Amino acid sequence: MNSADLIATVKKQPVGVVCGVLCLVFAAVLYVRSDKIEESQTEYDAKSAEAARILTNVSNSKNLPEQAAEMQALSRELDNRLIHAGQLAVNLQFFYKLEAETEVKLADVRQGTPAKTKTQFVAIPFTLAVQGTYKQLFTLLHRLEDRSHFCHFSNVSFTKSGGGGGDAAGTTADAMTMNLNIELLGLP
Repeated sequence: MNSADLIATVKKQPVGVVCGVLCLVFAAVLYVRSDKIEESQTEYDAKSAEAARILTNVSNSKNLPEQAAEMQALSRELDNRLIHAGQLAVNLQFFYKLEAETEVKLADVRQGTPAKTKTQFVAIPFTLAVQGTYKQLFTLLHRLEDRSHFCHFSNVSFTKSGGGGGDAAGTTADAMTMNLNIELLGLP
């Protein structure tokens, strides 16, 4: 086949020849750009995931000011419920107020040293010896649980006090002594 035969074939079937040439050009372009398909798909997936995350953030941010205010209020409430290990007088005052409210007698109140930890919050130990009636002692325990401080009872023991017939707490016939070790959540 010479060039004259080739020109005659092109003139005889111009549409077929043009389509064949275009197919060869497109096949070459597809071969050259075939590695870009995977990169484009990966980029598309990443952008789709980012768009979905942005849409989720936008839908979740509707109540953001109210939620932030609620979180700040809860944080202030938590700060008010914590005790500070270095404020011995304030910490002991908490127990003296309970003593006055429950009409028990605090024979001994001692604050221990908190364990050294790398956490923000620590358990501050207290040892108490309390005298009173069975009802008064359980009222004290109930108030310790229901008070504003976070409380954990480590050890609670009751003993019957041997007493005369007096009228003060700890001297009546039904008087008891309660020894308890508790931990209050606080800051070092």
